[in-house]
Amino acid sequence: MSTFRKLTALAATSLVMTLGACGPDTAEGGEHRLRIGATVYFMSPFITQGKEGMEAYAKARDIDLLWNSAEQDVSTQASQIDQMINQHVDAIIVAPVQADSLGPQLARAKKEGIPVIAVNATLKDTSNITTSVLPDDVKAGEQAMQIMVDKLNGKGRIAILQGALGSSFEIDRTKGMHNILAKNPDIKVVAEDAADWKPEVAGNKVKTWLQSAGGKIDGIVAQNDDMALGAAKGLAEAGRKDIFVVGIDGIEDGLKAVQNGSMLGTNLQHGVVEMAAGLAVARLVATGKPYQKAYTYNMPIITEDNVDAAYQNVVTGKDAFLAKLPGLVDANVASGDISAGSLSDQAG
Repeated sequence: MSTFRKLTALAATSLVMTLGACGPDTAEGGEHRLRIGATVYFMSPFITQGKEGMEAYAKARDIDLLWNSAEQDVSTQASQIDQMINQHVDAIIVAPVQADSLGPQLARAKKEGIPVIAVNATLKDTSNITTSVLPDDVKAGEQAMQIMVDKLNGKGRIAILQGALGSSFEIDRTKGMHNILAKNPDIKVVAEDAADWKPEVAGNKVKTWLQSAGGKIDGIVAQNDDMALGAAKGLAEAGRKDIFVVGIDGIEDGLKAVQNGSMLGTNLQHGVVEMAAGLAVARLVATGKPYQKAYTYNMPIITEDNVDAAYQNVVTGKDAFLAKLPGLVDANVASGDISAGSLSDQAG
């Protein structure tokens, strides 16, 4: 049984301290190997990258990581959480498919004394979430749109590719984008629709938009790099190299696209760092250590000016980065700045 289940948590502003005598770090002490379950919305390139980070951290800290993908199905994710509860895991990490789901399952986890950590995405009802490790998706949406606004000098016609409607990051990224649009009335949105995070869906929508808008589109802002890449491909097939594309996430292919000019920019959400931080926080909670009520990952803006540094960390220097990841993540969680090292360490 985890230390978390033995102790009553006392919330004090942003820092939560567990009461009572904390046991030893059982993951390293050998008395009890932590078993932490994880369920994610689907295996996107970002999540695939994040899984590598979590596995590297789990190996270094002797954690048994139970991995599940819901493949964008709410009922599947609910069943996965029920199964993890039945397995008496020490903590559950969840990246929910939809923001308005999983209420009964998380209530049951809380009743059973199993902490739940929301990572990368969250729920509207957070009453049964112990703590969270989340990107600032509103800011990411603002940054992506601002890249486009700056390129168009504050005037033009754009289209927006949204992710799966109802997920927390779609909601927040949409909000951030419209925050910037409200300040730039000469930027007109001629199309806005969901492409469900998928490149092929995005590419088809872009081709349809080009026809319906009479080809009069100056830029496309996508809520992730996968859709941005699909948009860029669709534009290339239509012979439209004059339309700018911006994405979010900083996955390998997205960074390559910024390097070769098919994308104007992106935001680096380094999945390896963010997801590993989620596991590190789950470890703190399960072993009765102090933890914050929320951790925020801030995404650096990536353009042609700094993309090479990002590519070094995410791609060419990935193995070396994974080797130092556990120590980096533990230091980040201790400091509260979980995005430290996502970009600056790569260049140095």
